[in-house]
Amino acid sequence: MTEASNSLDEEIYQLYQEPAIGSGYSNMYGEENLQRLVEKYRSLNPEGQARMRDLVVSFSGSVDLASSFVSVAVLHALGMDDAVKQAYLLAESRDDAESFQQHFDIGISLADHFVKG
Repeated sequence: MTEASNSLDEEIYQLYQEPAIGSGYSNMYGEENLQRLVEKYRSLNPEGQARMRDLVVSFSGSVDLASSFVSVAVLHALGMDDAVKQAYLLAESRDDAESFQQHFDIGISLADHFVKG
């Protein structure tokens, strides 16, 4: 991995973490994280977009609910429907599948409202 991709990875991780989801009214469900991640993706060159896409797809399968549902929201906002379907399929195999799927639905609604709409 190059220094540039390490820097991009760190920036993306930061966008997931700050502001903290639920830390305030304006970011109750990660709305700001979603918007900033989509803006970041759109600002990248094709190589950067590919790297970010790989990271977001990977996070969509995370056991961390916040990371996975924000990732599904980002993927939906960017029109990556196959990756969204894969996340739902993976969630089906979890003990807490219903919780993950409900949060994915919330993430998709957020994307429709804050990014697509």
